[in-house]
Amino acid sequence: MATSSVKPLDVISEEQYEEIKAKQDWRNVLSISSNWMQMAAAMVLFYFYPNAITFLVALVIIGSKQFALAVLAHDAAHNLLFTNNKVNDWVGQWFCAYPIFQDNRVYRPYHLKHHRHTETEEDPDLVLSSPFPITKRSFTRKVFRDLTGMTGVRRYGGSLISIFRTKGDNFINKISKTSNKLYGFLISNLLIFILISTTMHWSLFLLLWWLPSFTYYSLIIRIRNISEHAVTPGNNDFDNTRTTKSTILTRFLMVPHNVNYHLEHHLFTRCPWYNLPKAHQMLINNGHLKKMCIENSYRDVLRKAVGA
Repeated sequence: MATSSVKPLDVISEEQYEEIKAKQDWRNVLSISSNWMQMAAAMVLFYFYPNAITFLVALVIIGSKQFALAVLAHDAAHNLLFTNNKVNDWVGQWFCAYPIFQDNRVYRPYHLKHHRHTETEEDPDLVLSSPFPITKRSFTRKVFRDLTGMTGVRRYGGSLISIFRTKGDNFINKISKTSNKLYGFLISNLLIFILISTTMHWSLFLLLWWLPSFTYYSLIIRIRNISEHAVTPGNNDFDNTRTTKSTILTRFLMVPHNVNYHLEHHLFTRCPWYNLPKAHQMLINNGHLKKMCIENSYRDVLRKAVGA
């Protein structure tokens, strides 16, 4: 697939570039805190008013905020979360990545390779977009697997199998390497379990921490993967990924922290999430609108990706 490399200063001025690269650490302090508080509030809601409606509301909110943590972990992988790189990596790991069974030590090199080789045969994420468009029946099966937890079992199960297959020079070395891959996830989730158990009930750790990650979180990941690169023209850096417009409700439930501005993220990898809308407007003001791959809604994206 033919691609062309567009550099930031090819499309915006140096002054504009410096503006969108500017980091504001306080925004991520608020963002991380807000995501955790919203998840806690959702659990408290169900704990005090247990019924089917509050359970579904809590499941959706927590699943969406778990994804929000994944988005912030992604920014940390780009060293965009905090100005200090050590703080960036530590907070990104312990407050965003580890609790949802991610590890930026592994994700960062993988993801940066995706940026270097977007939608080419060397792109490690090509498998996510290449099957599309697909049939409605196929998409329905995938959504069913997401919402019933089957996708989550495959995702987490595959990760665990990979971790426990870690090779070492000897048994002790193998245990050490395996522990190094697991300790952050185990410690963070033990702390979450203790906090939930002492303030509410231990069962909520399974019902409202892990069940959302196996179900609604899986669905969000699928729709995000489709919207970012599937069925794009793929001729150059302006159309091998897309930006998808979204409503306030969609942003709250599915695409937090401006993750829908994926075209801008690929063009400006040093732009923090809160500056992406500004980068989007700069591109339009500079006369690049006709070259940009933009969809008006996620429904429009799915119409193109589903229905082959």
